[in-house]
Amino acid sequence: MYTIKDVAERAGVSVATVSRYINGFPHISENARRRIQQAITELNYRPNIAASGLVTKTTKAIGLMVLTGISEFFSNPFFTDVLNGISHKALSAHYDVLLSTSGSDEIEVLTNWIRGGRVDGIILLRSRLDDPAIDLVVGEGFPAVLLGRPAHNQPIDYVDNDNVDAAYQATTHLIQLGHRRVAFMGGGKHLVVTQDRIKGYQKALREYDMPIHEPYIRTGHYKKNSGYAVGQELLGLSKPPTAIVASDDIMAIGAMQAAHDAHLRVPKDLSIVGFNDLAISSLTIPPLTSMRIHIHELGFKAADLLLKRIAQPSLPQQLAVIRTSLVVRQSTAPVIA
Repeated sequence: MYTIKDVAERAGVSVATVSRYINGFPHISENARRRIQQAITELNYRPNIAASGLVTKTTKAIGLMVLTGISEFFSNPFFTDVLNGISHKALSAHYDVLLSTSGSDEIEVLTNWIRGGRVDGIILLRSRLDDPAIDLVVGEGFPAVLLGRPAHNQPIDYVDNDNVDAAYQATTHLIQLGHRRVAFMGGGKHLVVTQDRIKGYQKALREYDMPIHEPYIRTGHYKKNSGYAVGQELLGLSKPPTAIVASDDIMAIGAMQAAHDAHLRVPKDLSIVGFNDLAISSLTIPPLTSMRIHIHELGFKAADLLLKRIAQPSLPQQLAVIRTSLVVRQSTAPVIA
């Protein structure tokens, strides 16, 4: 069995440099990284992560706390796409990912992770207006990254989209198609992302001198059955919308089903824009117009910032805003007068 010393000799570097590479530390030249990785591959070397943790006091694991139920996590591809991005970056640095979809016991889980030495850092998926999870990691001074925007400018690293602008783009697209009764459906009102997208939706209405009609603003969950239920509510109004901005593709698909069951045709009778541009969006009938938010990149960047924070705890606050773009397909069309 080969040792770290064998890898160092094969790569022509010191044992300390190999150790730094294995443990994901920065400031190693690309040339040295390539030689070390080549030596590891040629020797089929497998580092002893447990022994390494005893020396470095690290676990080589990061925690992902998903503030949603497990059924929503596995029924909506957004979450698995984010997890793929996180895992891609983490595994490249020889880190494992510990997943929790805890609900009411999230603080207990986070406390066990932090004080029990279970993980070296934590990614929080989603931000709420009042968020005890953010308060906990900030209060503990523990390495953490938020996938979303903190509501109250807490000193935490974060990765997000410009959700105000993204919803503004989606709403503007429908208005420019001639729609004057445009509705919005989103996730829970307690989520920062929902509030930001409502702001973008309302910004577009104001810019085009359109009234903000409160019954057109509905919230639910990022699940198909919730999109269906909210779609039924909107279509049951005395003056139903002719277009809907759905804050999630799976919700949008539920709304499309509600329109079908109401004998309405998409997009002839109802235009719908989704969010996330999931792979399934191009396969719906008709294909769904959607805001592309680069989900894998969100996850990858969150893990990247967290690993940097773990390696250098004194870094100033890090933040990254991932671009968005509107992908126009056949679920939106000019309004019929």
